[in-house]
Order: sequence, then structure tokens, then C-alpha cells
Amino acid sequence: MIHAPTDDPIIIIQHEAAGHAGTLLETLVNAGLTLDVRQLHAGAGVPVVAELGEIGGLVVLGGSMNTDQSAEFPFIDRERRLLAAAVEVGLPVLGICLGGQQLAAAVGGRVYPRPAAEVGWLPVEIVRDDELLREICSPFYAVEWHAQSFTVPAEAEVLALRPPDAGVQAFRIGRRAWGLQFHAEVDESILRFWVRRDNKGLARRDPELLARLAASVTQICADSRVLCRQIVENFVRSF
Repeated sequence: MIHAPTDDPIIIIQHEAAGHAGTLLETLVNAGLTLDVRQLHAGAGVPVVAELGEIGGLVVLGGSMNTDQSAEFPFIDRERRLLAAAVEVGLPVLGICLGGQQLAAAVGGRVYPRPAAEVGWLPVEIVRDDELLREICSPFYAVEWHAQSFTVPAEAEVLALRPPDAGVQAFRIGRRAWGLQFHAEVDESILRFWVRRDNKGLARRDPELLARLAASVTQICADSRVLCRQIVENFVRSF
């Protein structure tokens, strides 16, 4: 059991109702951390850079929007400025899917559309030892549900990849900032919603994959919960 390493609140930025913190929230709560969930879809605002001195850590979740949609979603640019400043001051940061893409873009990486969406319960290979992935075997399986991938700048450390050439899956920039492409946080409510909504067109493109995912939600989420707990515990130990 880990214990709260800071009394300052951990800010969780949530972009949409279906993209909540899932099993990630459970581990943070069990650590005794104070959490401040900013639900942007419900009208909350992105923290301003001046608040960083009063924050213990920053978690940025996923979303169906893309990093180049700042005209439709004005928070995109504000969030990216916040992430850049957080890296600069050494604040613990964890970005997941859209959050990982935003972190990559904030530090000089490039986010680009994939030829086809990457969706499924898929293997991820660890390519560099790092404290965030401590005690996680390689390859590990994770939920992928995204239509864009990203590159990272030369000063970042690539930690995990999806072979062959499927994009960066985990990276570290600075002392305590990490971006993930995969969804470690998914619970059954999240994954069942994604399968029903089918926002990546699987019903047309790969109906068998969609059916397999629908039939395996409970087992996938049970296994993903173990992965999430280890990653979040490792993240909290970095504080």
C-alpha cells in the first residue's frame, strides 16, 4: 500500500463524461491523495499556469477530440501551455491517450492521423527501463482506442512501442512527466460505452473485432485494472 506523498491536490483533467478516470481514480484515492477533478465537459476550466505551485500532480485524460481542434475546443491550447509549464517546473504529470498526445505536442512532438484507427486489447513492448513501468512484464496487453499517434522530441525517452511502427506508446520527458497512448484507466463502464458508440467505425471496418471486444469486456477490464494499479502506484512514488 502506498501513502499520500503530498497534501497538495492532484488535478485530473477530464474532457468528456465517458472519458472519466476509471480505475486510475481508485488507486489515487487508496493512496490517500486529495483529488480535484476538472470536468471540462461540465463547464470547469483548465487550471492556469499560476496554480502550478499549489498542485501536487497533474493527470490529463483522453477524449474523442484531437489536438488540432482548438477552434472547436478552446481548452486544447490552454491545456498544452499548462503541460509545457508543468514539465518546466518538474511537476509530476501523467497524460493518457489525448493527454499523452497533448503532452507530446507541448514539448515539441508531432501528433498525426493514423492510416487506420488502432483499437483492441493489444500487446505493447517495453523498450526502456523506467520507474513508471517498474514490475510490469514486457510485452503487456493494454486497451488501444485511438485514431492519431505521436512522435516525441529527441530529449524525451521512449519507453514503450507497439510493433511494427505503430507509434510511441509511452514516453518520459523531464524528471517526472509521462505520456501514454494506451488506456490504462478503462473500467467496464468506459469500455462498454466505447463498444456501443463505436466511434472508430469498427461495425463497418472490423465487425468481428467489435464483437470480440464486446464479449471480452469483463476480462479485459479485470486485467487492465492490474496494469493501471501498478502504473499509478509507480507514478505516485515519483512525487
